[in-house]
Amino acid sequence: MTRFSKSFRSLILVAPIALCALGQPAMFAASDLPSGSAKGSLTFEGATVALTHAAAFTDQKDERKPVILLLSDKKLPVEKWKSEFDMMFDRSKFNGLVFFLNQEGQVFRIDVHMNDKQTGVGGIFDLKLDNPASKELTGSATASATQGRSDKLDVTFHATLK
Repeated sequence: MTRFSKSFRSLILVAPIALCALGQPAMFAASDLPSGSAKGSLTFEGATVALTHAAAFTDQKDERKPVILLLSDKKLPVEKWKSEFDMMFDRSKFNGLVFFLNQEGQVFRIDVHMNDKQTGVGGIFDLKLDNPASKELTGSATASATQGRSDKLDVTFHATLK
């Protein structure tokens, strides 16, 4: 066996292990967070906020039964909410993001709440759930690589679906 082939064989054996190790901190960071918490920040239209809370509930009044995932700067009274309308009528002031997920865990709508404004956005943020079928929603969200946008998002979260 030549020196090159030994080195190449070692690289093939070690590379997957190294890649797995690199991927582990992000996964452990989200699942290690206590339920109801988030860790990260959002910058949208020049304003920045620390995202510290996470919550999720199923919209019982929508026939599609979407999951609503909230990442916010403060604890919200989601235990009282059974629909998106309850969230709107509650008039809780918060900064953060609201992700609307279909039954497969795919995002179909994102709202940003910042400085007392609600804005629907698309294609700006990416959500990654560790296990979309679980009642324990852990994962991360980041800003998409969209040219010309100064919006930033980097957050991990853990929310228990109620």
